[in-house]
Amino acid sequence: MADSRTAAYTLLRDAGPVIKRHHGVYMIVSSDASEFALRHPELFSSRQAFDVVGSPLPLVPIAFDPPEHTRYRRILQPFFSPRGIASWQPTVGALAGELIDSLAGRGECDLVAELAVPLPAQVFLTLFGLPLADRDQLTFWKDGLIRDFGPPMEPAPDLAATAAKAGPVPLGGRMRLERVMRLGAELYEYLASHIARRRQHEDTSDLLGQLLVDTSDERLDDSEILGLSFLFVLAGLETVTSALSTGFALLAARPELRRQLADDPSCIPNAVEELLRFDGPVVFVPRIATRDVTLAGQLIPAGAHVNVAVAVADRDPAEHRDPDEIDLRRQERHQAFGVGPHRCLGSHLARMELRVTMAEWHRRIPEYQLAPGVTPRATWPSGVVSIPSLPLVFPRPSEPAR
Repeated sequence: MADSRTAAYTLLRDAGPVIKRHHGVYMIVSSDASEFALRHPELFSSRQAFDVVGSPLPLVPIAFDPPEHTRYRRILQPFFSPRGIASWQPTVGALAGELIDSLAGRGECDLVAELAVPLPAQVFLTLFGLPLADRDQLTFWKDGLIRDFGPPMEPAPDLAATAAKAGPVPLGGRMRLERVMRLGAELYEYLASHIARRRQHEDTSDLLGQLLVDTSDERLDDSEILGLSFLFVLAGLETVTSALSTGFALLAARPELRRQLADDPSCIPNAVEELLRFDGPVVFVPRIATRDVTLAGQLIPAGAHVNVAVAVADRDPAEHRDPDEIDLRRQERHQAFGVGPHRCLGSHLARMELRVTMAEWHRRIPEYQLAPGVTPRATWPSGVVSIPSLPLVFPRPSEPAR
């Protein structure tokens, strides 16, 4: 996984559409089986799978199944629809442009530390009306929570039950548990304080303000807004950061691909979708089987932990022509943001951030490559596929392109 997702996904793909691992976790690998599982929350529960992620409150809306989940989607959809997100595009473009302008004259940068991390963090801060000075602290909480939970390949720990009988837990596991609970509590207190302060002022200039002044019968209460905010810190920051890190790593190593984007910006939307399909940040989506289910000939018993391997499904040759090749003009649907009722609520926002960043970068820095001696390597195990550092070099404005 760290060196070649293609090799890893081929290994899993060749093992069959549904794999039973030695520790009792089932992995759903094929495109058809993956889509079936994601479209049937009554069989594969998201709520049970997300009972624990370090948050003192359920994460809205991912920690709920229909019909409760349907209510949350109905309330939030107007804010996160393509039309709702469109008004934020100029803000994101300005933030991306400012960050890229600060790098363009230097001839080198670490794309992750200097663009992929700060940009989505600043977008989140702007959307929720948080001080930009808190960016690094939020990133610290997000990194700690995602790192300590790791990839959902084994049953997630029951924090309450484990804490109640902490004696038998190995020291390393206990320390990890305590760290997750501490970081989750710190982030919870920070967000709760901010929401309480915002209640004192009617300001609808950002997403949080619009949610807080909602007076409809189905409005979110403060605990639900807090659960949504907690989820956005974890998912909203990490998904875009990770997708930018892997996407730019591919482009920096393939001059013919990056020149396509620089020469024809109109292909950027399709290119973003293809990069997400080929090396998207989310590998597994956790679920719990609610009853015995036979899928692709494999019996999955009730209560089993299930990992829906959306990244592997997106390399299924039954669904995608030459799935291990990158075609920036490919127009095929993928599962990088999930499918069905739990499709990622923030997918349109993430897509917009990725498209805007790609356009702003290639308009300013069309020629770039990996710094000498750099071989991008993803962090693994981890909750997502992400490259922690990506040193790039490129001509300064007065230098000729290489």
